[in-house]
Amino acid sequence: MAMVSRRKRRRYAAPIGGAFMLLALVGVVTVVIWAIGLTDRLLDNQGDKYRLEDIIRPVLMWDPPPFENPEDVSPNLMLHFSMWAALMDENANYTPNDYMEMTIPASDLDVAAHRLFGPGVTLQHTSFGDYEQSYYFDSVRRVYVVSATAQLFLYSPRVISIEREDDLYHVRVGYVPPEGFTADIRGARGEPQPEKYMVYVVRRVGDAFQITALRDDPTILAETYLTE
Repeated sequence: MAMVSRRKRRRYAAPIGGAFMLLALVGVVTVVIWAIGLTDRLLDNQGDKYRLEDIIRPVLMWDPPPFENPEDVSPNLMLHFSMWAALMDENANYTPNDYMEMTIPASDLDVAAHRLFGPGVTLQHTSFGDYEQSYYFDSVRRVYVVSATAQLFLYSPRVISIEREDDLYHVRVGYVPPEGFTADIRGARGEPQPEKYMVYVVRRVGDAFQITALRDDPTILAETYLTE
């Protein structure tokens, strides 16, 4: 009788053990799929950060004041943004002449402005710049003449976080100074840290991103208010 009972237990134990093994295998597969999905999301988010840095760069580098509508940005700053968005376009091919000057069509700036801020922006084409870098506008040929040798030391962006709200992205960005690598008192080198933070509100339009507003960082404002 005891032998029969043990045989029955073994007969039932086999499928039960198999069921547990199957559940364990399903669990492992589920965890692996979840981990892969999480990794994909993290990679996508990092890719979004790099892409948004490239989009924001020609605006951030000039450290503009906050605005709630791109149409409120000064015409001079808008020309700076659009010029450098055109120059930084990976598809651009502006070749310097013998005098190390490049000719940039005004229409390229119009396209760059619409790509940055949307079709509601209208540029007021004119010469602009300063003693470090000037942009001469030839109103007859409708082109800008730009020196190809100027060295500008401006901020570069570092995206800290992205918060999504429907088709809007609130992008917290650090302004990294142009000094390059830093060193402590022992001479240990490290990456430069942002000097300030701002929030860029960016709208997704199809596969493109357009800047709709620039705001002070609420985190910094709260900390300032608490310390006053």
